[in-house]
Amino acid sequence: MTMLEPGKWYAIAADHDLPHNHIYRTALGGHELAVWRSSDGGVHVWQNRCPHRGVRFSLGEVVADELRCQYHAWRFATSGACTFIPAQPDMKVPGTIRAVVWPVALSGGMVWTGIDPAGSPPALPTGAIVRAIPVSQPASVIAQALADTPLAGLTLIVQPQDQESAIVRGIAGDGDLARADRMLTALRRRIEQTA
Repeated sequence: MTMLEPGKWYAIAADHDLPHNHIYRTALGGHELAVWRSSDGGVHVWQNRCPHRGVRFSLGEVVADELRCQYHAWRFATSGACTFIPAQPDMKVPGTIRAVVWPVALSGGMVWTGIDPAGSPPALPTGAIVRAIPVSQPASVIAQALADTPLAGLTLIVQPQDQESAIVRGIAGDGDLARADRMLTALRRRIEQTA
């Protein structure tokens, strides 16, 4: 079961969260995801489970244009196809061995994904990307708090992690990250205290 709206794009990371050779771990609507950048700069979003034994890809490593699982060192191409099994180096890997690959788009300095997202991600204003703020409340509670008390100068996006928590991401239109951080930290305190 998913809490995600099919056809909708969700921001799950900032572009700067993905330095070279790093696997970023996040969750979206109860789905654990591994986000990584290949050597050509392409961004990839995968279910965070190796199809072999279910170990998290985020524990592995990026090797050029492949993701290598930490457990048995199976390697997977950007398409999700398994390319190499070290225990059977001469075997042609069956095409059925694949990581679960999610759609991905980059827009407004954010990495976006979703379940069969339609069109393009929402356009965001220019500004500085604020740090992600985790909030221990459902996304619906956060969205209502933001509707009741908009934060001036900030464009905010709510990433539902699971049924009980979310991450607030956004853009500070004036570039004042310290002010944005204070506002978001106060918002988190207020939401979590009133629950």
